[in-house]
Amino acid sequence: MSMEVAAVRQAVKSCESCRGTGWVIVQLEKIESVEVCSDCRSELRAEDRLERASIPSRYHKQSFATFEKHTPSQGQALLRAIDFTEAFPDVELGMLFHGSCGVGKTHLSVAIIKGILAEKDVTARFVDEAELLRRLQYTYGQNSAETEQDVLQPLRRAELLVWDDLGTGRPTDWVRETIHMIINYRYTNRLLTVFSTNLPLKAEMGSARTPARHSLSERIGERLYSRILEMCEIVRIEGQDYRKTVLKDGMDFVRSEVKRK
Repeated sequence: MSMEVAAVRQAVKSCESCRGTGWVIVQLEKIESVEVCSDCRSELRAEDRLERASIPSRYHKQSFATFEKHTPSQGQALLRAIDFTEAFPDVELGMLFHGSCGVGKTHLSVAIIKGILAEKDVTARFVDEAELLRRLQYTYGQNSAETEQDVLQPLRRAELLVWDDLGTGRPTDWVRETIHMIINYRYTNRLLTVFSTNLPLKAEMGSARTPARHSLSERIGERLYSRILEMCEIVRIEGQDYRKTVLKDGMDFVRSEVKRK
């Protein structure tokens, strides 16, 4: 159980309106009746929405409050993400976070979906591209518990979709067609999407020593890339890889303390 879900359950148990029973007594013209506690009901709806969003357990603790800003662009990205969350669904564009690994793209994407689900009664989904493609491949097996439509429909129709690591799948015809099918549906129906990618958006010049990486436009194709640019505000995040700097430094400190003992 996530910390957010546990907090919701605790809030329901300690509700001042119903004292944790889930019911309240109302009086109308000297007649008493019992009704479902509206405060608890709203909390439980928030819990259900969060569970259905399919946010991986690794990201359950991530929020705006835990986001660390080490560069100006990280601070600006945080403000843009908060503005988007507060204005949702009255926003024209989704968001595309791009930058190198470990600069906070997924963290902010998760904070957005959690912030929106905590306050608004909407449908939202989180999807990692590599995991999506893996699940779809499994649906083609004879013993699969879910069909291709079981996987795709929630992603097509969610009022908010967070798509992590766009462009990581091998650029085969099947991968491109699958990704295009989902994103084109959302484009056509003006549904908001938050993307993140580690790839440069367009091809960059390389050298003999450091060849150029594949770009997002090459991975997903120019047509779909153009539609994503039309769907989203582009937010570049720069900084050092948090996993290699902050987390590694912390682990090195722990190891040195252990050695001293």
